[in-house]
Amino acid sequence: MKKTKLLILLLVFALALPSFVACRQDNGDTNTPVTCDEHIDLNEDGNCDFCQNPMPAVCETHKDTTLDGTCDVCGGTYETITVADALELCGEAGNITEERYYVRATVKTVSNVAYGEMYVEDESGEIYVYGTYDFDGVKSFSDLENQPKRGDTVVLACILQNYNGTKEVKNARLVGFVHNEADISDYTEMTVSSARAAEKDELVIIEGVVSAITYATGKVPVGAIITDATGSIYVYGADVAGAVTKGNKVKVAGVKDYWILDSEKTNAQKYGYEGCNQLSDATLLENDKGNHEFDKTSVEETTVKAIMDTPVTENVTSQLFKVTALIKKVIPESGGFVNYYIFDIDGTTGTYTYTQCNGSDFAWLDEFDGKICTVYLTALNAKSTASGCNWRFLPVSVSDDSYTIAKNDIPAYALTYHALGQFAASYTSDPELVLINTVSSALLGFEGVSVSYTSDNEGVVKFTAVDNGIAMTLVDYGTATVTVTATYDGVEKSEEITLEYKEPQSFDYITVQDVINSANDTVVTVKGIVGPSLVNQTGFYLFDGSTFIAVTTTTDVMSTVELGQEVILTGTKVRRVKTDDAGNPYECHGQTHIKDAVILANNYGSHTYSTESFVTDVTIEQFYSLDKTVDYSTTAFILEAKVFISGNNVKLQSLDGSINVNLYSSGAGQYSFLQQYNGQVITVEIAACNWNSKGFWACCVLAVVHEDGTKTYNTLNFDSN
Repeated sequence: MKKTKLLILLLVFALALPSFVACRQDNGDTNTPVTCDEHIDLNEDGNCDFCQNPMPAVCETHKDTTLDGTCDVCGGTYETITVADALELCGEAGNITEERYYVRATVKTVSNVAYGEMYVEDESGEIYVYGTYDFDGVKSFSDLENQPKRGDTVVLACILQNYNGTKEVKNARLVGFVHNEADISDYTEMTVSSARAAEKDELVIIEGVVSAITYATGKVPVGAIITDATGSIYVYGADVAGAVTKGNKVKVAGVKDYWILDSEKTNAQKYGYEGCNQLSDATLLENDKGNHEFDKTSVEETTVKAIMDTPVTENVTSQLFKVTALIKKVIPESGGFVNYYIFDIDGTTGTYTYTQCNGSDFAWLDEFDGKICTVYLTALNAKSTASGCNWRFLPVSVSDDSYTIAKNDIPAYALTYHALGQFAASYTSDPELVLINTVSSALLGFEGVSVSYTSDNEGVVKFTAVDNGIAMTLVDYGTATVTVTATYDGVEKSEEITLEYKEPQSFDYITVQDVINSANDTVVTVKGIVGPSLVNQTGFYLFDGSTFIAVTTTTDVMSTVELGQEVILTGTKVRRVKTDDAGNPYECHGQTHIKDAVILANNYGSHTYSTESFVTDVTIEQFYSLDKTVDYSTTAFILEAKVFISGNNVKLQSLDGSINVNLYSSGAGQYSFLQQYNGQVITVEIAACNWNSKGFWACCVLAVVHEDGTKTYNTLNFDSN
């Protein structure tokens, strides 16, 4: 009965919709098959109710592996639009299309292989694609067996949007793509060492093993180190990095380049750093997808200290080295950015790894934390700031070989890492040095290396034993050969150095007050006493009898001076103040200082800076209310305040805690000497400062003044000397 009713319904439906179904029987022959112009499947069994043939496929999004305009699944056709059309359809900010549009274009670059983020282009323009899926929207880009690469022609079914002003494709579906072989007719095959030496913009092809991969934010592969028997070089590009793994033997085409972060280019040029030696605009030509050891033939065995001492004008970036080094993971007490450091065996000489992933890309180093290991690494780039350029490492491989320093190497270690670094090549005044006479290392497990010094000309340099070491005295102008000897358990090692004591050059100089009164951008020469350290700036405060001024300089210059020394320096007097978009300076006064200071003469000594000009009749409340348009950046104050340190915040508070004055810094760690006073009321010497053109005055603590008159000084920038 049910079947009869269903047949009646189907016949009625068929008669009512003659345009959908055309049935025919040939001369009453019931064996002649029924044919349908269009099929109907009311009972949803997958077959046509009339001709019983399978229902034709219906595609939400077409699949077209050959890009001939016809769907491989349903046979339907589709029309494509240009990139320019797509950009226009994105509309105004906040707009998003309801339907998908088919865009035919060429892949310019795949910026994230995991999600299929890419830029595509045609003759009309380019557009960003925020993620790509298979044609049906089920498989993510990373799950696709075959993925389009740079230079391939693609058809994408696109939802188009204007996301906060950025016109882009949202969640594209890959209809299909055709691989286009890269045109490498103008490229030259060469060894990696030849590519390193090639001229900028030269087109090269290299072959080697992937020895390391670098990552961008979100741990997206963004570059790779390629190594052959002649050397190593960095290859930048997510297209390549996302398609390879460590150990793959690959062939890559690229453009020889040198990379520096745009914001660091001025400082890099100042110090002669040309940037990371690399290949850009790279294309992966071949990949055996194997797991090979990288060739170590060209890897130089050296020390972290030697690399750190290499000037940035000697471009060693992306070249591999083998070192024995201490791995150290540093997690700020306040949380936040995790750094991994690679130190030499002295535990202090070194630098941090280059990361864009808050250290997560180096979590594999955790098992080596606190251990001295065999490390293959490269100086991937140099952080370039106003105070200098500092190498940043990329570790390639690490092994824990249970390092123990050999007894015979201990005296050489004592000389290299401790004794020889005490001397300058020349002096114009007696530095009154007290030199070390013993060296010990808890890290390396030895103590009691004796260190002695002899001079072949005591009329120039003389050494005398004193209670806390060996005193070096410069007697008269001339040169002397000094022999430094380290002895440990019967093993002795000596090094000779030449010291020159020369007559100081005469300089015309002005007072600090004259510097303050001089016009901005005036080159000045001034004499004064090296005072406490700046914070979050490389430099110190310079004092004379009248007043003081902040001095910014390089880390190299900082390594030649100490608190209390008398120096003559030259630099440019400036007032640091930011401007708005129209170029007008902010209303606040900003920081008056001497920038790019160079030491002309160091007269040494241990002098106490004058505090006669310091303002004493002031409270934190009054400091907090200082007029931001008046220059207080060359004014110091002595006052009582409560220390407040919480997490990464450090402030001085009024005694009742109602008023807070910021200490200019990048974090509480830069004021570690105040930690013991947290929550206490103390007397401090402070200097007003405004390096960032804020609408208020912050301060820098110069010293803590104790009840007995002694002081604890801010020595932040001197601590590494």
